[in-house]
Parts: sequence; C-alpha cells; structure tokens
Amino acid sequence: MRRLSCLALLTIALAILLTGCGERESAREVRAMKDATPQRLRPDGTIQLSDQDRAALGLVVASAAEGDLPESTLRFGRVVSLSANEGQVVSPVSGRVTHPPLAQLGSSVKAGAVLLEIAPALDTPDRIAVGTQAAEREGQIAVAAGELAQAEAGATRARQLSPHIVSTAKLQEAETAVAAVRARLEGLRNARTAASQAQTNPVAVSAPIAGTVAAIKIEVGALVNKGDILAQVVREGPVWIDVSVPPDDPIGDRYAVNTSSGLIAARLLARGSVIDADGTRHDRLIVDAAQSAALRPGASVSVQVAHGASRGIVIAAAALVPGVDTDIVFVETAPGVFAARPVQVAARFEKQVRVASGVSAGNRVVVQGAMALQGERLRSQLRQVE
Repeated sequence: MRRLSCLALLTIALAILLTGCGERESAREVRAMKDATPQRLRPDGTIQLSDQDRAALGLVVASAAEGDLPESTLRFGRVVSLSANEGQVVSPVSGRVTHPPLAQLGSSVKAGAVLLEIAPALDTPDRIAVGTQAAEREGQIAVAAGELAQAEAGATRARQLSPHIVSTAKLQEAETAVAAVRARLEGLRNARTAASQAQTNPVAVSAPIAGTVAAIKIEVGALVNKGDILAQVVREGPVWIDVSVPPDDPIGDRYAVNTSSGLIAARLLARGSVIDADGTRHDRLIVDAAQSAALRPGASVSVQVAHGASRGIVIAAAALVPGVDTDIVFVETAPGVFAARPVQVAARFEKQVRVASGVSAGNRVVVQGAMALQGERLRSQLRQVE
C-alpha cells in the first residue's frame, strides 16, 4: 500500500514538472515570435517603414492640394430599360420547368438561343381539343385501313386477270390506287406519332433578341401557363434611372451612380412633375450605352447628386480610414514615417472628398494602402498590451 502511494506521488510530481516545462517552452516561443516581429510603431505613435515594408503594403502617396468639390446628397433610384431594348421571353405552352435555365442571370445570349425547356402539361380545354383531334385521326386511320384493304384486293384480282381480261392500264390504275391509299394511311399514322411526342417532348424557349439576361422569373419545378413571362433579355443601349427626391429638391448639377464596379456618370433627362403618395418626386436620369452594362433593369441603386462647388483641401476618398468618432488619414511626415491624423469631411463626391480640417495643402497623404497602415498600427498596439 505504501509502495502504491509513493508511486502516485511520483507520477503527480512528474506531471507538474512536465507542465511547467511546457509552459516555459510556450512562453519562450511567444517571446521569440515577438522578438522576430519588427516594431514599426514608434513611441510618438507614428509608424516607420522600410522601403521593403512600404512596397509590401503597396503604399501610394500624393500631395494634398486645394480644389473645388461640390456639395452632394445621396438619393436612391431604380434602373429602367427602354422598352425598345427589352425582349420578353414568353412561354409558348403550359407545362412544368424540369431543368435549370440554360442561360444564367447576367449572361450574354444571341437571338434564338435556347434559354430553358418546358415539359408540356395540357390544361382542360387543350386536353379536350387534343382528345377530339385524336379521335378524329383514329377514325380517319380506320377508314384509310379499310380503303387500303379494298384497294389491295382489287389490285390482286387485276393482276390475276391481266392481261387477258383486265388491261395493263386498268392494272396500273389499281396499283396506283393502292399506293395512294397506303401513303395517306402512313401519313395519318405519322401524324398520330408526332402528336403523341409533342405532348411529352420538352419545348425549347428561345431568346427573342440578342442581349443580356436581365431577369429570370421561374424556378425549377414551377408550373407555367401559356403566355407567362419567364425571363427578360435586354440589348445594349442607354438606360434610365428614376431617382426619388424630396419635392422641393433642386435639380443636381452633376450625377454619379454607385455600382459594384465603380461610379458611373449620369445626366438629367427630365425633372419629375408629379408628387407620389409617399411625398417624393421622381427625376429621370439617363446613362449612356457605353456605361450601362453594369446596371440591371429593376435594380435599386444609390445616386450622388451634386450641387454647386466650394473650395478646400481635396484628397482621394480612398485615403480615408473610417473611425468610431471621426475618420483619419495617414500623412508622411518624413521619409518612411507616417502619422495618423483625424480629419473632418466637409463634402464627398465621386472618388474625392473635401476636408475641413486635419490636412493642409502640400501634406503627403497616403491615398492607397491606408487600411494596411491602420492594421499595422492596431497590431503594434496589441503587441504592446501583451
């Protein structure tokens, strides 16, 4: 018993020793990592970078200068395509969409390209009509089969009696009659087969014009009726944007539409003259065909509306680093030394901002890579806390 107790105590002591060694080893690794990481944050809060660091962060610096930038307001609108540039894809039959569309939203298609397929499903009137036609066709096939049997019997007798009793001309006439009735019977049977296949084979739905697929209004498994609009194709061309603004808003001097690929210039086509129930009017803008590819009809977009212009220090909007209380920019105060400065933004338009304070003319401002500098600043602060 005493031997077991000693063994247990020895095991516990060994575990404590190994744990302590592990913790010391982990601490040494952390210290080694800290020592290996260069300290770029200086005591005064500035960041000092080597030429290699600067290149790795992709920094671009430009001198701030005075310039004119308009006041702007942000409004929202909806993209509208010209009716002459729209092609509606209409279902030619009633049925079910059994497969995903062959063309995706936003893809370019040619006129006549197959967009999707529909498995036909007849409604009650069509089933009645098809049933009536099928019954009539079966009756015609039965009559033709009887006529063929009679014609073949007549041709057989003519061959037996030719040439002594029945002339060669009469024999040819009988055989011609057989061929004619047989051809009519085969045509009726082929029509029956084609009608049966037409009720089961998928029906292809094609693009009415060449352009971009702007909308797909069906899902796999959905039932559609003949005449339903299934998709929309829009050809290249100018588009309109109906912008909602307060009724007493003046028209803008310039307009810029925000898209995922950047800003697009627009111009005023008509000032709205009707006040809607929601208390807004709709001004209509137009975007030229060369820039309209990024705008999908029916989509909601934000629009910068510019009014007048004021002078001040203008810098690139990409220089701003959003903060909790204020935005900041990074200024190169000496070669390779960057300081964060809070700025007050007076106006924004397109890719530029006019600042009311924080930056002076001639200051070298980081216009590309500012977020990377902010990340380096925060990492250095966290390392100091640790």
